[in-house]
Formats: sequence, C-alpha cells, structure tokens
Amino acid sequence: MNTGTPSVTPFHADVFRSYSWSANICGRKKWLLFPPGHEEHLRDCSGRLPYDVTVPLLHDVCPPFLEVIQEAGEIIFVPSGWHHQVYNLEDTISINHNWVNGCNVSVMWGFLQAELSDVKSEISEWKETMDDWEQHCQVMLKSCAGIDYKEFFTFLRIIAEHRIQVLRDGHETNVLQRPHVMAPGLRHVQFDLRKIADTLVLLMDNQDFRNLDTETLHPCPEDLLTELERALQ
Repeated sequence: MNTGTPSVTPFHADVFRSYSWSANICGRKKWLLFPPGHEEHLRDCSGRLPYDVTVPLLHDVCPPFLEVIQEAGEIIFVPSGWHHQVYNLEDTISINHNWVNGCNVSVMWGFLQAELSDVKSEISEWKETMDDWEQHCQVMLKSCAGIDYKEFFTFLRIIAEHRIQVLRDGHETNVLQRPHVMAPGLRHVQFDLRKIADTLVLLMDNQDFRNLDTETLHPCPEDLLTELERALQ
C-alpha cells in the first residue's frame, strides 16, 4: 500500500525475480519497464545499477523501455526479471502481489546463482583465511537475497509435496471438499512437478550445493527427486 505525497520507487527487479501484479485502488502511477537484459546497458564501471534511470548522465546509454500510465482501477502485470522504476503521480493506494510458479522457478534459480557468484567475488580475497567458506557465502547470500540454497530446496520440497498431495487426493475430490479454494488442475499440477523436478536436478548437480551439509534436509534431495519422478509416472 502506497500513500502520501508523489514519490518514486527506484530502479529494481522484483524479489527472487518473481512475477508481480499491482492494482491501483485510487491514484495514478507511471511505470518505466525494461525487458530482461536491457538493464545491463545501465551498469557503472563497478557493475552497479542506477537508483534513477532518468538522470541526464544516462540519457545517451539508456536502452528502449516501456512507459505506462496506470489509472485508478487498473492492474499491471510485471513479468519475471523486468527491471522497473515507478512514480506515484498523486496520492495512491495500491495492492501488490509477487509469486513464483513452474513457469519462472528456473529464473529464480538463475537469480540465486548470480547472487552467490557476486557474493563470492566480493569476499574472494578472504577465502583462504575463512573456515567453512561455503557456509559463510550462504549466510551472506541469504542476507543479500533473502534465501540460501538449502532454503531454496525447502521451497521446492514444500510446493512439490502440495502438488503430489493433489494428485493423490484427486483433483475432483479436492475441489468438492474445498470449494472455496482455487485448486490447480491436473495439467497444472503435472507441469509444476516437471519444472520442480528439472530445477531440482540442476540444484543437485550444482557444486556449491553439493559442498553444503545437506544431511539435515528431509527428505534428502535424491529421495525427493525419486518421489517426483514416481508421481509424474
């Protein structure tokens, strides 16, 4: 919810590179939207992105973008990985929601890998002097991105278990027992499970994940993958 005098949300992409929608209850907003990859033209010599893409210094390098005026009563959808800058043109109340699903969970995984790479680059000079280097990097990853690799596994596991339960209960039974809940359809469930399985394979093959102590994960990644493959059959 945004209220008050006209203000600006600085240039950014949404958390975990999730999808988002924003509904204006009242007021007007201006959105500047950059397709994925266009933000790379705006990085400075240190690789940092600008706070404000409209400053005169960036006029000659700023790539093409979409400008949208959002009126009261309108909803805007922001695709995964689109950087944007938003202005409240007047007092505004809006409702916003972010989510990840089977269509962009691989994008979230790519985002976490890029964030960890940045962390390792920033503290690389202390690698030889730090005990449990990999765990320290995961702690810093969580501080920067809000989630680490083991928590990402837990995220995949929870969604997978929910989807598998829908298959076990039967979609029709689930709808009859919980008519107030929007239950995913059979193809939706199968699609999500396949995407989770594909992402889990990538996670298990990742050396940074394999370097971690995964004994506390239940079920273990291998058992979860077996359960996913069995459900998909």
